[in-house]
Amino acid sequence: MSKPGHIYERFTTPKRQHVTLRVMKWDDLDRLLSFINTVVKEKRRDSKAGLYAGFDEKVTREEEAEWLAHTLVEMDRGDVINSIAEISGKIIANGEVTRGKYKDIRRHGHMGLTTISKYRGQGIGRRIIETLVRESRRAGLRTIEAEFLAQNETARRAYEKAGFKQAGIIPHKIFRDGKYFDGLIMSREL
Repeated sequence: MSKPGHIYERFTTPKRQHVTLRVMKWDDLDRLLSFINTVVKEKRRDSKAGLYAGFDEKVTREEEAEWLAHTLVEMDRGDVINSIAEISGKIIANGEVTRGKYKDIRRHGHMGLTTISKYRGQGIGRRIIETLVRESRRAGLRTIEAEFLAQNETARRAYEKAGFKQAGIIPHKIFRDGKYFDGLIMSREL
């Protein structure tokens, strides 16, 4: 289990942006708040932005502090594996794997990943996915699943490149702006 602030890797994108993948820490509170509220603005601006459920309301600093404190405790217990992407001190993506809560699914994890739109399609999400897969394997997980909008081709390609396969479609799972959207589930063995 990696400790808060642990750096997984540094790399440069094709657009020559220097990215650090690392574990979030308490000192990231204001950067995480800025990140999540940027994502909320993107979803409000474009309901077809590829964002999944949630991200509906602007988050207060108090709400973000509560979420971060809870997540750091879960990380310390080994129930959450986290990786954020940072460029010039700005958090531009956050991914995590949450271990199954019940005894018989403790070796299974659910992955979630969100990236600010202008940084999508540059391989950053794929690198986070690969990091989370590696760290999940190290933590003893055997399988991982991810679920996102079926129309999100950028996410689909990133997960496929990391060895995920389509496991199923949930028709009309999301209702947004008067339209239904399908959920796509992808999974892989570790």
